[in-house]
Amino acid sequence: METALLDAFIFIAIGIVAAVIVHFFFTFLKKRAEQTETKMDDLIIHSLGSPLTILAFFIPVFFAIQHAINVYPQYQWIADSKVLLSMYILVGTWIISTFVDGFLRTYGMALAETTETDLDDRIIEILQKIAKYLIWFTGILYVLTLFNINITPLIAGAGIFGIAIALAAQDLFSNFFGGAVIITDQPFKVGDRVLINDILGDVTHIGPRSTRIITLDSDVVTIPNNKITTSVVRNFSLPSPQVRIQIPVTVANGTDIDHVKKLLNYIAEKAMKSRSDIINQNPMHTVYLTKMDKSAMTFELTVYAREFKHNSVIKDFLNTLIIEEFRKEGIIFS
Repeated sequence: METALLDAFIFIAIGIVAAVIVHFFFTFLKKRAEQTETKMDDLIIHSLGSPLTILAFFIPVFFAIQHAINVYPQYQWIADSKVLLSMYILVGTWIISTFVDGFLRTYGMALAETTETDLDDRIIEILQKIAKYLIWFTGILYVLTLFNINITPLIAGAGIFGIAIALAAQDLFSNFFGGAVIITDQPFKVGDRVLINDILGDVTHIGPRSTRIITLDSDVVTIPNNKITTSVVRNFSLPSPQVRIQIPVTVANGTDIDHVKKLLNYIAEKAMKSRSDIINQNPMHTVYLTKMDKSAMTFELTVYAREFKHNSVIKDFLNTLIIEEFRKEGIIFS
């Protein structure tokens, strides 16, 4: 019996030494992995390091327990192979959970950092927690089945609990996944000028529950994400921020058409030179006679603003120039 106890202590010592060796081995591998460009080797080493260190200690300890049972046979149940198998399952669960968590953190966050909004960062964090809980829940259920424990009530309880949470937070989840759709589909991004449900303004924030827009009147409007995903969204910043501006000019019938067109072209060129900071040179401006009747003719001057926010400024500038130049030329508006 003394020999059995001595063997048990030897196995424990072996476990301690093995754990130390494995720990330093993975420390060495970690330093080597940091020198490589890929993150996958860092991720694998991080996932395996701690679990295998613990496993290197507990396997000899398990054999130590088997030898000690010769002295204390009342603890024979500990040596049951199911205990060792369940330990393997839990360690495997630990490895998988750590790997998935590290994978989402490393690659998910790297992808999320490429966007301006913080919604995708929060989505990655939530996915990390969900994945970790699901993996551990599955591993623990499998261990329980090894010991012939009925897991049906647990699964049913988890299902009912999940349904209750889903019903209670239906609106929250709807907005959250609406935000995820906005991130993946990208109908707009922070800084874009959009029109949503008659609300015109610049997007300032895309959150997990709602999107905030500052209107042209400097009012902040908060729109739930699930409302946005079911609405028609007009983005004035895509595919290009430039916006077409059309100025109708109506003159009396009988006015010289060529003279009006030349004057409007001159006004457009003068405006583009004077306000090149807000009026694009390309595409070029256009002048067309768009409508005529017995008493009047309507011309349309088209220029392109660099951004939608310059719309009113350009209209005011052009209208002022048109009035001044037409008065000089004696052209009568109708």
